Amino acid sequence: MGRPVCVQRQRRTPQRGVATVLLLLACALQSCAFFSGKPPLPKHASIERLEEPAARTDFAAVVESADVIYFPSDRAASGARSEPAALLVEALEKTGHPFAIAWDLVDASQQPLLDELSALMGKAREELIARLELVGSGRAREHCRALLRELRPAGVSYLALRCPATLIGKIASSEPLTSEEEKLLARGYTAPPGGFQNYAERQPAAALGDRTLARSYRAELVRQQFIAERIVRSLRGAAEAGKLLVFLGDADLGSEGTVPYYVAQKLRVRQLVLGSEMPRKERAKLLTIERGRPAFQIVDRAPVPTRD
Repeated sequence: MGRPVCVQRQRRTPQRGVATVLLLLACALQSCAFFSGKPPLPKHASIERLEEPAARTDFAAVVESADVIYFPSDRAASGARSEPAALLVEALEKTGHPFAIAWDLVDASQQPLLDELSALMGKAREELIARLELVGSGRAREHCRALLRELRPAGVSYLALRCPATLIGKIASSEPLTSEEEKLLARGYTAPPGGFQNYAERQPAAALGDRTLARSYRAELVRQQFIAERIVRSLRGAAEAGKLLVFLGDADLGSEGTVPYYVAQKLRVRQLVLGSEMPRKERAKLLTIERGRPAFQIVDRAPVPTRD
């Protein structure tokens, strides 16, 4: 009976030897990756929500930690340089790297006008800015024009985010779209679970079975996903990695199923929402995208000045 035991041991020895070699090889590869100095790839995209920072140094940390920074357009002021929106722009300028500013006040059809700004100075620049048609509150429009006047053209680009009103109107009324309008529809996004019900509950005297409400929700999805797609394409098409400062209305920033939610479905970037007037219980939500599926974790921390 002893001999069979010896035979079994002899058969297992090579298997253990192979396992040992594989283990050593794995350790060697990890060691090479460690000493190469290259950081690990991002494990997930994130959306963090934060109250407005209090000091200039805090704004510098915010700019360093995030790839996309959102700020409510109606809370942006153009008067004092100490205003949060102005401090964000100042922090971006001090990085010395190119960055872009995006607005939902500007219809995407006016993007060619924004592209012309980089080559204009003085009176010609002022005349072009005056030609822009902006949709929003007086304060938000004033802030947008002030930034376009004050920022140096070099290293700064501008992005129009607003979905054409004609497209939204046709979606809401179920009118047929032209071939050109079909091309404007964003593809590849998934609406949040329970999104229609949540939308219905926010509408006055809404009935879940109302066809008008269903069309209205469809139009809202088209509008928000259009904005998200504009942001995604801008970041993908950038010649070099930069930051994007986005001015959006509170309704597009307040909870899951809004613009940052859709951006996270296609890009592995850190998104930071500043100063949005959302319910307190939702302020600490961090959205992570793993294996293409959104999952939520609860966190309560300020953004850190390092990338994943």
